[in-house]
Amino acid sequence: MANPLCSALVGERFRTSVMDFRPAGPARRFAVVTTCNAAGYEAYGRRMVESFDRHWPAEVPLLLYCEGFTPRLSGSRIEARDLIDSSPELAAFKHRHADNPLAHGLTRRPRFRLSYDLAKLRFKLGEKRWGEGYRWNAVRFAHKSFAIFHAAAAADIDVLIWVDADTRFFADVGWEEIERFVPADRFVGYLRRRIHSECGFVAYNLSHPATREMLAEFERLYTRDEMFREYEFHDSYLFDLVRKQMERRGHRSYDIAGGLGLKVPHVLINSRLGRFMDHLKGGRKEEGRSRVADLVLERQEAYWREPG
Repeated sequence: MANPLCSALVGERFRTSVMDFRPAGPARRFAVVTTCNAAGYEAYGRRMVESFDRHWPAEVPLLLYCEGFTPRLSGSRIEARDLIDSSPELAAFKHRHADNPLAHGLTRRPRFRLSYDLAKLRFKLGEKRWGEGYRWNAVRFAHKSFAIFHAAAAADIDVLIWVDADTRFFADVGWEEIERFVPADRFVGYLRRRIHSECGFVAYNLSHPATREMLAEFERLYTRDEMFREYEFHDSYLFDLVRKQMERRGHRSYDIAGGLGLKVPHVLINSRLGRFMDHLKGGRKEEGRSRVADLVLERQEAYWREPG
């Protein structure tokens, strides 16, 4: 368990370091956050960090939460922090569920729940193997969630942008584009899909009163183990759960893809984000890039015209 005093000092250093990157021009202050373990950093995380440093404005820091390793970093705006030391709540969650197969996606039992997809005229009465697989691996996805919770609490910024570590940036990201990730009057910018949202890229508007409330309820799902009352336990399902709660209270979110995710499976690269970044989901990590078949829109960027 982390020392509370050490965690407090880490948080204070975060606040100080991020404040050093306040941009002179844009009205809002931004930071990007991600996390990965040592193996992930070598396989894809290093590429993400280096491409971020090449293509994002110098005023935007990257908050890199490391899971059990210390990376060698060249850029001063890359802030590396140990995730477990930063988040004793994550350490407690993992300790509570170390031997809980339900929290690791290792149970299997039938469960009834009526669901439907009107677009495909498809109905489903439940699942025979409920509890088995990534959708129920609460511990795996808790690292991502607690990195967001800590960064949002510790960094003195207006917008916190989560970006998965298995992404890469291939073109410059301008301020005009960054400002469009989440409008000032929306509490979150995200990539909506037919099933659960694509949470490989999410912009949290921390200046909006609903965002702190949303993140507090999100975190309680973990700290009070309330997620196990839900049908699925992964971060995207839980994100949608609390997002919809805020929307029912009258707050507005923003779909970065403008509804495109209701039609295409790989929404990130087909959205406006595909102008400057790729998301190497699943087996694409080994392939080094997304596949031609993933694109349903004709992209003009040189990256997408190179042979894959």
